[in-house]
Amino acid sequence: MTGPYPGRARDPQPIGRAGETALVVLAAVVLMVALAALTGLGLASLVAGGGWVWPHGADMAGRVLGGILTGRPGHGLPPRAAARVAPDPLVYTGIAVCEALLGAVAGLGWWLGAGWYRPADARRGMATRSEAAAVLGAGHLRSARAVIRPDLSDGSSRWWWPW
Repeated sequence: MTGPYPGRARDPQPIGRAGETALVVLAAVVLMVALAALTGLGLASLVAGGGWVWPHGADMAGRVLGGILTGRPGHGLPPRAAARVAPDPLVYTGIAVCEALLGAVAGLGWWLGAGWYRPADARRGMATRSEAAAVLGAGHLRSARAVIRPDLSDGSSRWWWPW
């Protein structure tokens, strides 16, 4: 065997092991939901509080998210920043709006990415008769009719089939 590890078989699926992709997707979803919650807190404080509030550092962000989950939105922030936080109902309204926008953007991305929406191809790749005639030419289509639609031809034109 060749390669950097003699004696080992080559991995037929080098992209990842079972569950790695799912773990990465789950981590990305959790991160986006957490960022949307922090953005909702910041926007609510900007609109109805004392100004923009954003945690500095991962430790502070974790404490702020814990405060949001336990019903104390300003918990985990420094005292000056905690004083600028909007009232609780407005904070949770801002978080709900940001989470809804995240869901809408994710749903639109899923819809576009999964192939459910094809803006330019309503027939899923099938050419019309006039498009086929324009590309191939009527004479070529007539000579190849036994190959294109053998069920409709009389068999007199076999084109390139030897039997």
